[in-house]
Amino acid sequence: MRLFGRSSRDEIMRGISFGKRGQILSPGSASSGGGAGHSTGGAQSSGRNMLMISLFLFGLVVVGVFIWGYLASANGQRAVQDVLASIKKYTVDPVSDFFAGVYSTGSGDYFATNINSSSDKKGIDLVDFRSLTGDAVPAGQAFDILYDIEYYNVPSSSTYEGDFYCYFNTSTKDTESNVRKDGEIISSNSGVIQKGATTLCRISGEQTQALTQGAYTVFGAFSFKTATKDASLPVYFIPGEVADQIGDTDFFDAYDLGISQGDLRVVYNGEPLSVGIGVGGEGEEQQPVIIRSGDTLSYNTVAITLNNEWNGNIKSFDSFTLYLPDGVTLNDELNGAPSVSCPFSSGGRDERSNSYTMDDSVKDSLFTNYVANYAFFGKSNYRTFQCWISVDPDIFADAPYVVKEYSVDIEYVYTVEEKQETVSIIQQGGALVA
Repeated sequence: MRLFGRSSRDEIMRGISFGKRGQILSPGSASSGGGAGHSTGGAQSSGRNMLMISLFLFGLVVVGVFIWGYLASANGQRAVQDVLASIKKYTVDPVSDFFAGVYSTGSGDYFATNINSSSDKKGIDLVDFRSLTGDAVPAGQAFDILYDIEYYNVPSSSTYEGDFYCYFNTSTKDTESNVRKDGEIISSNSGVIQKGATTLCRISGEQTQALTQGAYTVFGAFSFKTATKDASLPVYFIPGEVADQIGDTDFFDAYDLGISQGDLRVVYNGEPLSVGIGVGGEGEEQQPVIIRSGDTLSYNTVAITLNNEWNGNIKSFDSFTLYLPDGVTLNDELNGAPSVSCPFSSGGRDERSNSYTMDDSVKDSLFTNYVANYAFFGKSNYRTFQCWISVDPDIFADAPYVVKEYSVDIEYVYTVEEKQETVSIIQQGGALVA
């Protein structure tokens, strides 16, 4: 048995040798004479790496050729043109946009509203602007683009005075040689927007004939007359003596009125413009308005914020009227002549209120700001006006406080946000499949 065991052990150990510290070396290792096998494995690994690199480079070439082919196609040209048109649309001047945003954040002169939850949006808007002729049009052929208008929370029988426009640029690359070309507006009910009417933008065959082959973006929108009416705010007035008596105590709590400052806001009903009204004096914009007379006079203000709730802009004002209650008037001495800060002049007086209308002399000045020429709203999307007021102390008639109402009516022409449609102009006889 011992001889058999020794022979078996010798047979097992014949193929095993040890390194310097008793390491077992495999028969194929370099120290055991396996150098040729190792070299073969390295060559196989290098071959695999070269194959992977070759496949990767081939993949890049395939992707590059695909992108090249896509950009050369009608679809690709339209996609690129859409992106370029969108960039120009939203970022005309990045530097001005940045500083306009900083300005609006720091200015802090916005007077808020409470939203009427039953009507998020009220009026008409452009929801789509789409080609009826297809995405590819032969040069020399006319094509039509449809205005798709949606009615929001207004009766379907509502009609609006409207004005449509559409245009395209003759060059998408060279701004110096670019010329704006207007399309023709074709409407089944000219000058009036109503549900069921069809309005088209037509680009004539003569216009497409003059274009080189490529993608072109057509822009379109419309303006319509609308109004934000009966924007009213209840205003609490207290004499200076009452203000001194209650001291730091909250006025609304002191008289158990069950309301707070946050409740005293104009209600917004979904129109393109919302109106916020701010009141106050003695260095603070808050209610109640404190009225002092005698040796210590109080200077109080009324402020109005017009906020652009939609994505378009005001084209023009038809009227802008501020109504102040009897006993409250604008202080002509402090306000001076109508200006962009306080653009109102007296519009008359009835038994209940004093009216003030936007003065014609300042209308054009309101449509110029530091971001863009002839644009009422900048990137901040709101404009605020503030005027000094005078209050007759006799409004109290010995009462500790009185409640009056300020209100604003605005009639204006609003231009909805532009929509765009991109089409490919191809040579006569070219394939229409994009």
